[in-house]
Amino acid sequence: MKSENENTFHYFAYASNLNTSLLEQRSGGLIYNQIQGRLIDYGFRFNKKNTDGSARANIIVSESEDVFGVLYLLDEKCRDSLLKSESNYRIIEVSIETNQGNQQAFTFISDEDAEGIYPLPGYLKTIVEGAKEHNLPAEYMDFIKSMAK
Repeated sequence: MKSENENTFHYFAYASNLNTSLLEQRSGGLIYNQIQGRLIDYGFRFNKKNTDGSARANIIVSESEDVFGVLYLLDEKCRDSLLKSESNYRIIEVSIETNQGNQQAFTFISDEDAEGIYPLPGYLKTIVEGAKEHNLPAEYMDFIKSMAK
């Protein structure tokens, strides 16, 4: 396992990039570490409209909620590919709580707040598979699935 240095960066995934194989495809496969993490005072939503009209995952500031996900340590060479794959979002820096302490990372967010839209089944399946892969809490997975109905 490679350690953090100037040639790496931390990225917090909360949706389809929870699926490690998908993230490897999008980033070039240079993933050095991955641990479960939690983004405090944010909430998970399906409120970003995709070009096909379906919903994409997003996060919002919400003092009463947390977002579970994965904190990845990626090679700096992956940054451009990852940014291109999520070009409809903007980047924010966040503090992620892990069992190894808090870690600064970047993640993606959209200011969009569409209502009455739902994710396609395949997109939801990718998120849930990634959540299972990283042993995110079952209650949290149920919460995500309940928002898709």
